[in-house]
Amino acid sequence: MTPEPHAEESHLAQPTQPPIQLLGRDAMIRQTTRAENSTENSAEDSAENTDPSAMSLVARLFEVLNDQDVRYCHWKSNIDLAQGLAGDIDIDLLVDRSHLPQTQAILAQLGFKQARPRWGANPPSISHYYGLDPQTRQFAHIHLFSRVLTGESFVKSHLLPFDAMLLDDVDYHGALKVAAKPAELVLFTLRMFIKYGSWVDLLRMRNKAASVQRELRWLMDNSDRRMLSGNSVPQALELLQTYCPVIKEPLFMRCMATLNSNAPLLARVRLAQQVRRRLAVYNRHTRLQHVLAYAQFAWAEVQRRLDGKKKNKVLHSGGALIAFVGADATGKSTLVDETSRWLGSVFAVSTIHTGKPPSAWVTAPLNLALALMRRIKGAGSSRSTSAQDGRYAYRGPGSLIVAVRAVALAWDRRRLIRKARRRAAAGELVVCDRYPSRTLGAMDSPRLERAELPEGLVIGLYNRLVRMERRLYTHIPPPDIVLRLRVSLETARQRNRARAGQDDETYLAARHRQSQAWQLPGTPFVYDIDTEQTLTATIGSVKDAIWRSLESSHCNRHTVTVSL
Repeated sequence: MTPEPHAEESHLAQPTQPPIQLLGRDAMIRQTTRAENSTENSAEDSAENTDPSAMSLVARLFEVLNDQDVRYCHWKSNIDLAQGLAGDIDIDLLVDRSHLPQTQAILAQLGFKQARPRWGANPPSISHYYGLDPQTRQFAHIHLFSRVLTGESFVKSHLLPFDAMLLDDVDYHGALKVAAKPAELVLFTLRMFIKYGSWVDLLRMRNKAASVQRELRWLMDNSDRRMLSGNSVPQALELLQTYCPVIKEPLFMRCMATLNSNAPLLARVRLAQQVRRRLAVYNRHTRLQHVLAYAQFAWAEVQRRLDGKKKNKVLHSGGALIAFVGADATGKSTLVDETSRWLGSVFAVSTIHTGKPPSAWVTAPLNLALALMRRIKGAGSSRSTSAQDGRYAYRGPGSLIVAVRAVALAWDRRRLIRKARRRAAAGELVVCDRYPSRTLGAMDSPRLERAELPEGLVIGLYNRLVRMERRLYTHIPPPDIVLRLRVSLETARQRNRARAGQDDETYLAARHRQSQAWQLPGTPFVYDIDTEQTLTATIGSVKDAIWRSLESSHCNRHTVTVSL
């Protein structure tokens, strides 16, 4: 495998807009007409001229939704739509409640998998779906809404009555239905002032006045639509009075004028309090419930940080143990790191190394003592000579030390995998570097052979340790997915010579033979991965195999073995 460099993304700075002070409806319309040509060109180009087929999976989803007449639209942040289509951010789809089952079925047919937050609230009418694009092998995140549940960033504080407003009148971005700018302008303005009325959101909004102004101007400029004025404001006001009459026109115009100017933060907060009072009928929480919702969010964040700051998403179908097995120099460490990074960019992921398990409090003193003994004896050469076939035969009373070490290693491996299974049961994806089998002499597996000699005290104790080792490995459950890495011995030797701290070639050949024998009954999915191919092709094969296997509920289907 030859590593290939990743292309770096470039980010262009956006030009700033001069402040515009607006006082009323007529002034707003006149200023918008004059500002049409000064709206950020880069933002407009990003949202309207980007090829919507950047991710083929997403493009296919839109085609199927349209073919089946699903009532949906991309309902917010359409100015950043190009980023969503490229897989950089999520795609916010609002779907008619009556079409929700149909939409979920389409997502499942296209290979999308439902996920949920591991910690914190999981509000109704919102769900998350992830799909793996077959060309880019990036995740596509569909943030699916069946109601307009929005407002404060962390608790989704308001259920606004805008479903029909957004779904009845849509535009198209390629094959994707998007909310018309007048409807999104109504929603955007109210969303911003709900946030300005939240003391928690103020910490996020205090430095975003320029980006808010940029998006507001983009929504106000509707020259791309079939309208005489090219202005979204008149139609937005009509929609406001139809769908949200609690917000009067003068208040709404003040809101837009404030967002479109350099008004101080305090002025925005005061105006936000008026808006929130008018929208109180759409608030999801009482005062007490609002406090409890933030307490739940804070506790979820504490739990996530205590758990290593992992991502907070887990698959609805459950977690899984994903094991990479294979000889040395087959690329296990590289693929484990890449898989952990890939899955960990979205989901809660842990990584373990079962070949080198941490010591338990029971085995730590013993392992320390044995390590000191090996250092004193200078037994560094035993690694290569004792591992030719992976088995260890009784050689005399000194074999008791080897047997005790083998039992301690089996204990630590079983303990580590038990902890990993508990994490998988909680929804995590656990990536394992190596995994034990029950085959005598196989890599990371039982290695003690029974002594076929008349049993005395020493022989009897040794055979007892043999039975203990095998019983411990028998108690290790199979992983959910195994990726069995294959490479020729000659390629393994070449890679071994090229890396620092290379292994003895006789030892390497022995490990290569041992790895061929790996098997564990009850493993649902086993994939043979050819790592002679390029790193990019190998990683692609690994991603495809894992994502395909995670489709079943907790990977509890019949065993399959596939060569990739």
